[in-house]
Amino acid sequence: MNNKFILHNTIISVGDNSFSDLKEFLASSNPTKIFILVDQNTKKYCLPRILSLVSSLKSACVLELKGCAEHSGNIEVLKSMNMVNDICIKLLNYNIDRDSLIINLGGGVICDLGGFVASIIKRGVKFINIPTTLMAQVDAAIGGKVAVNLKNHKNQVGLFVDPVLIIVCPFFNRSISNFNFVCAFSEVLKYGLIYDLKFWKQIVYDHDLVFKNQIIDQASDLTELISKCIQIKIEIVNSDYYDIGHRRKLNFGHSIAHAFESYVLEHVDLDGSGNAVHHGLALSLGLVCETYISYRKFNFPKMILNDIALKIEQIFPPIDYDLIKFKKLVIGYLKSDKKNLNGQYQFSLIKEIGQPIVNCSVSESEIIDSIDYYINKMWK
Repeated sequence: MNNKFILHNTIISVGDNSFSDLKEFLASSNPTKIFILVDQNTKKYCLPRILSLVSSLKSACVLELKGCAEHSGNIEVLKSMNMVNDICIKLLNYNIDRDSLIINLGGGVICDLGGFVASIIKRGVKFINIPTTLMAQVDAAIGGKVAVNLKNHKNQVGLFVDPVLIIVCPFFNRSISNFNFVCAFSEVLKYGLIYDLKFWKQIVYDHDLVFKNQIIDQASDLTELISKCIQIKIEIVNSDYYDIGHRRKLNFGHSIAHAFESYVLEHVDLDGSGNAVHHGLALSLGLVCETYISYRKFNFPKMILNDIALKIEQIFPPIDYDLIKFKKLVIGYLKSDKKNLNGQYQFSLIKEIGQPIVNCSVSESEIIDSIDYYINKMWK
């Protein structure tokens, strides 16, 4: 059984049988050409399943991003204008036209990159997202934002554009590593913290194995958890599509997370995968730091702060690679944050669990102190 949602101009189909909606769309739209953007792992593990279920895609042109192993490591470094140029040239060589269709089969980077390309090639062609990682399924592939990085700064070139269809198949989580699967729970935790205490507790207790850092049964049915996250995002995005105010709730944890990702892209190579850190791991840092800043701003009980930090500590390994240096450089990276206003750092924070506050002015000392809190809490 599938769950269906509508977000702005996009139909979202969630469930292991969601490809019936893809077949219906292809039959009714009849695109002149179909291009499928993949990485080496989605080509190996996900594409065959799709081709077996949707026979009309067997004649599609498959574009593989070489060296783009999103399921075995982070590929944020490839979300660049150079890669956009390379993909556009390939599409032109294959005579793409305005009635063509691009299908993005992969995690958040593939969906972001492919959506951006689709929005600019020939002044825009239709595209479909088929997210294959839990992080993309609950967040990155949904919401109408596409962007690429510029000079190691996150998501500086982008726009708002909707895919015509999003197919969310929880089955594809079997194709990713346990590390990448677990990292995606940072986005799930974010939803719990900004939405309500009931959902936060549900995440913590219903998915207790995650917090004990045990191997997760990725074949288990995640449809309802994914659907709940999508419902929350739809509710928020529909009220503020262009991210002026209310939608910024979704940025909780992301200001410091994006600064850390930019720092890693420029200075270090955490795991030998090409100067990148998994967004989910960076977000685990951001959630702790920005919860600490929230505690400083709104003076909720320190027990709540420490409990949230404990849950994050139980699922994620501590980020202990040169955080002292990052602390010295973080302000420089935050200066390019898109939420800033008149030179003031604008964060999305939580007054308490389930009560997010957007556009909060944050001082440099509070930012630095939050990283100290993370170091002292997670390195103990």
